[in-house]
Amino acid sequence: MFIKNDNYWIISKSSNTNYWSQGVSPDWTIIGTFIYHPVEPMGRGVEPHYHDADEIWMFASGRGEAWIDEDRFDVMPNTVVYTPMGSVHRFQMFTDFDNASVVTKLERQYREGHLYVENDGFPEPTVPGIVLNGVENTGPIVNRGKRCPFKEMRTIEFAAGDEIIKTRLLANEYWLVETGFACIEVDGFEAEIWSGDVAMLKAGAVRQIGFPNGARVALVRE
Repeated sequence: MFIKNDNYWIISKSSNTNYWSQGVSPDWTIIGTFIYHPVEPMGRGVEPHYHDADEIWMFASGRGEAWIDEDRFDVMPNTVVYTPMGSVHRFQMFTDFDNASVVTKLERQYREGHLYVENDGFPEPTVPGIVLNGVENTGPIVNRGKRCPFKEMRTIEFAAGDEIIKTRLLANEYWLVETGFACIEVDGFEAEIWSGDVAMLKAGAVRQIGFPNGARVALVRE
């Protein structure tokens, strides 16, 4: 299900399953898809690969390690890994984990999915990747470089009764529910969004969000 307006798109979990689809986000965002991945068992990970887009992993739980090119980083809850187009990256988890991920719209050769050095050749680098430590990732990014389009990328736990006050947005923002649900009002339209649903909100929209029973969400802001 899609609910579309000039200032917002609300996309249900059932319509948000193809990670590389280029038709499930509005023209005014750089995001291609923003998807929640439920809990997976320890030992899981992904092999070294790269993309014709940027990718962001937002780990909600678990511990492990991530690699961007030749650099290794520890992964813990709320760690965010930004892998720019042209970087070879992978991760390996040592515990059960769940995460959300963002892929930007395709560039260069517009190839979908994982690309491999042995099959697709070496990628042309863009900029270094960014890893935000889970403990320190509590707000806007201090140094995001010249390419990263997002000034905030993190997982937030809201308690029952918490609210985000009504505000006119100065930049695009995106809310993906991981657990629980949220009651969102955008430009007077009201909806509930549940696990796997995502709300894409354009700068200029007026939004308010409540969490009647608490929820965990992944938040991205441009």
